[in-house]
Amino acid sequence: MNDTSLWSWTDTYGGYYQNIVDNYTLHLLPDYIVVQPMTRDTKEFLVIDRTHEDIQIHSTLPNTDGAIRRSIHGIIGLINLISGPYLIVITSKVRVGDINGQAIYKVQTTDIIPYARNMSHLNEHQLKYNTKYLSMIELVLRTEAFYFSYTYDITHTFQRLQTSPPDFHSIPFVERADQRFVWNRYLLSQFLTNRATARFALPIIHGFVALHTFNINGHSFIYGVISRRSTYRAGTRLFIRGIDDEGRVANFVETEQILQLDDIACSYVQTRGSVPCFWAQLPDLRYKPKVTVLPSTNHMGAFRQHFEEQERWYGRQFLISLTNHHGAEGRLNAKYRELYEASQNSYLKFEDFDFHKECAGMRYDRLTILLARIIADQDDYSYFAMNKDGSLQSLQTGVFRTNCVDCLDRTNVVQTLLARRVLEQQLKHYNVIKYNETIDSYKQLSTMFKNIWADNADVISLQYAGTGALKTDYTRTGQRSAMGLLKDGYNSCMRYVLNNFFDGFRQDGIDLFLGNYRVASDEGRTPESCPISKEISKKYLVLPVTMFLALSMCIISLLIPSSSFREQITYVLFWGAATISTLAITIFWGQELVDAPKLYSKVKRD
Repeated sequence: MNDTSLWSWTDTYGGYYQNIVDNYTLHLLPDYIVVQPMTRDTKEFLVIDRTHEDIQIHSTLPNTDGAIRRSIHGIIGLINLISGPYLIVITSKVRVGDINGQAIYKVQTTDIIPYARNMSHLNEHQLKYNTKYLSMIELVLRTEAFYFSYTYDITHTFQRLQTSPPDFHSIPFVERADQRFVWNRYLLSQFLTNRATARFALPIIHGFVALHTFNINGHSFIYGVISRRSTYRAGTRLFIRGIDDEGRVANFVETEQILQLDDIACSYVQTRGSVPCFWAQLPDLRYKPKVTVLPSTNHMGAFRQHFEEQERWYGRQFLISLTNHHGAEGRLNAKYRELYEASQNSYLKFEDFDFHKECAGMRYDRLTILLARIIADQDDYSYFAMNKDGSLQSLQTGVFRTNCVDCLDRTNVVQTLLARRVLEQQLKHYNVIKYNETIDSYKQLSTMFKNIWADNADVISLQYAGTGALKTDYTRTGQRSAMGLLKDGYNSCMRYVLNNFFDGFRQDGIDLFLGNYRVASDEGRTPESCPISKEISKKYLVLPVTMFLALSMCIISLLIPSSSFREQITYVLFWGAATISTLAITIFWGQELVDAPKLYSKVKRD
């Protein structure tokens, strides 16, 4: 069997099949860590020297008497912190479904194992900072959701796998994987020095996977969605925006919709990504920080680099911008249109649709206006389809690249509409449903489709913004509701808190995990030598404390009557003025109070 085949009984190329072992026993010894594949007649054992930090392959199992043993399901990689290297392993997993007869798993729990047997070699400062670095890695690993497969290359789309040359499929997964989406690429670097150790390397993606089986009108099929979050310019909502000098944008996600019938397999790909110019929206305690297009002479250079790469991966690009046409968002959208027009790129099309204006008053039915403008190009781009015998029916020749400001809430709504239209076309074309029917004609399919795309929206939002997505009530039910608005209000408040007071730590964790920042072995011997030693100055904390005290006194003055009405009004006005003035000063010094990243950062500042 070959992972490039779309059916478990088909081997398109009849070539080399890379199979990563799915279960190991980990032997922890004082001087060594031994990873034993739990397969019959195995002759390769991974041995890690905890003192000299060497990684070797032994043909026989070393003496493991007295070892602490535990079962693991894969190796995520190695990371160096102040105390030395740590081995990160998968301790439990959950199966989310099958693609091509190959199981896809979600990482459930992990363990981080130090090479060092104790921390006696660290001073007080180093111990403190090492613990903090470790908690950053743990936070990333706890973030929804990491996925992997032992037998299927989950980093590539159906179309990329099927249209690659035969020799591509003889390369081990970790080497041939789409490096944009391998989140443990840096962590696995020490395993890639030779093919023997590379066989223990398990590439993982970060994003979303849902796979479900349906039976409609006698047709059994698998429907699924895979979202792959890019490792390039990865980060949190307000700290990582726009584009970098290499043309890589924030919150870039490739989303593939899969339909697998008995004799046909289809996929449809969409992308999202931040507005591809240099801009920032750094948190400063305001509910909605100012969107600023940064002064740069290289906007066009980065814009062209971005779309040259996108064209290599996906072909033609239809750019859908859903930002407001007024205010700061309007200026950002105007810059996007200016770059598009100046680029004179025949592979690009552009449609800017003021989502909030057009759909005001919960009139989401007005999205048909947008669909009417783009469906001809959607039909022209088509989708990927392949027969059971390996012959191609059609190729997808272009993608819709959708964005709003966050590339979350508005983007999710539009991507769902595009995916729905394509799925209905496919089901009708292959005679699963009648031409006068829609997905809504089948309650189970309709409900599952809506929930999959709403879940996709929530998970992608959680990874970038820290909360579930907004507007998912429309995705789940097809209409906006009062309860949905309340949930949006709660998520908006949580985003405010997380983005201002917690995302700097989370951004540092992402940069550490991806290898954007690498801990030096002598770091932390003095507080000044460790970047995470910096703390918010306590003098700035006086401002919010004073503000809340003044607000409390104002409320007390309102609730508790004084000897005279005039006296009460005087107290209320005084404490009200104190609250407003301290609030204004707090916002003025807002960036000093925000939890900002302290390690390597791709944050652009004006």
